[in-house]
Amino acid sequence: MIVKDPLWEEIEPWMLEIRRTIHRHPELGLETPHTQSVIETALDLLGISHTRPIAHGVKAEIGPKGDNAILLRADMDGLPVTEIPRVAFPSEIPGRMHACGHDCHTAMLLGAARYLKANESRLTRPLVLMFQPAEEGPGGALPMIESGVLEHPRVTQAAMIHVSDGLASGVIGLREGPAMGGCDDFAVTVHGKGGHGSAPHTGVDAILVATAIIQSLQSLVSREQDPLDPLVVSVGTIYGGYRENVIADRVEMTGTIRSLTASTRKRAVERVREVVEQVAHLHRAEVDLTIDVGYPPAFADIEWTRHVKHILERELGTESLTNIAQPTMGVEDFAYVAERVPATILNLGIVGQGFTTGLHSAGLLIDEKALRYGAAAFAAVALGS
Repeated sequence: MIVKDPLWEEIEPWMLEIRRTIHRHPELGLETPHTQSVIETALDLLGISHTRPIAHGVKAEIGPKGDNAILLRADMDGLPVTEIPRVAFPSEIPGRMHACGHDCHTAMLLGAARYLKANESRLTRPLVLMFQPAEEGPGGALPMIESGVLEHPRVTQAAMIHVSDGLASGVIGLREGPAMGGCDDFAVTVHGKGGHGSAPHTGVDAILVATAIIQSLQSLVSREQDPLDPLVVSVGTIYGGYRENVIADRVEMTGTIRSLTASTRKRAVERVREVVEQVAHLHRAEVDLTIDVGYPPAFADIEWTRHVKHILERELGTESLTNIAQPTMGVEDFAYVAERVPATILNLGIVGQGFTTGLHSAGLLIDEKALRYGAAAFAAVALGS
C-alpha cells in the first residue's frame, strides 16, 4: 500500500512546511507570484522540469515521453477573508486567507511529485502536474487549457483533490456522474421614476419592481423546474432608495444561478433574462441586465472514477474510501478540464482533532494528518493507471 511506504515519513514534514509557507502568504485571483515561486523552487529541488503556461501558473512533467498522459491538478489562490488566527502560521497579509484549502491542494500535489520522482521508473504513462491560479475567480483552468496544458503531452484522463469539511480526516469520497454545479451570475439595475412617498402614483417605484422580479425569479425553481433536476436562483444583494418618504427611482441587485446539467443551465439563463425584462416592462420600468457566464457543471466520468476508486481501495485501504451520494451546487473550474477529458474529483476529509468550522470560514482549522492521504492518493492514481 502506497500510503504505508516509509518514504512518507520524509515527505510529510516537508509537505506540511510547504503548506504552512503558502498559508502565510495567501494570494488572490491570477496574481500568485509568491505561490508560484514556492512551487517552482520545490520542483527545482526535485529535479522536475516545469514551465509557465500562463503568467502565474505552473505545468510540470514526470515520467516517460509520449501521449496518453494523466493530469493531476491543484489550485493555488486564497480568498479575501480576514483570518481568525488559530494556528501558529496564520496569514501575514491582512484581508486574505487560505480559507478553502488551496494551500493544502498545492502542498499535496508537491508531496505526490516528490514520491513519484523517487518512483519515476514505475510510471508507465506521462504525468502532467497542473498548478493553477484563480479557481476562486476569475478562473485559471481555462486559460491554462487554452495555452495547451492538455496537449503536449496529450492528456487523456485527469484528477483533482479538494478538501472536504463533510468527511473524517483522511477519508476520500468519490461520486460518479454529475458532481458539482455550474454557475452564472447576474446583475440587475431597475430604472423607475422618483417621486414623493405620499403620491406613489406619480412615479414608478423601483423597489416595488425589484421585489416583483425577485418573487418571479423564485417561481422558476418552484413552478418550472423538475424537482429531480436541481436548480438554484438566489438574489444575494439589493441596494436602493433614499429615505422613507421618497419613491426610489433606482435599485441595483445581484444574484447567482446554479445548475447541474447543461440543458437546465441554458434554459435557466434564458428564463432569468425573460422574467427580469418582462416583469420590469409590466410595471412600466426600464431594466439593465448582465449575465456573466461562469464555470460549467463538473461531471465525473463514470468509468474513470470507478477505476480510480479501485486503485485507491488497494493503495489506501477500503476504510479510507466512501461514496458521495449527492452532488453539490458548489462550483469548480476544473469542470473545464472535465469537459475535455475523462476526469474525476477526489474529496479529502479534513475533520479531525482541532477541526473548527467549514470551508470559506475565517476560523477554518483542518487536521493536517489528512494531507498524507491526499498526496498518497495523487501518487496512487499516477502509478496505478
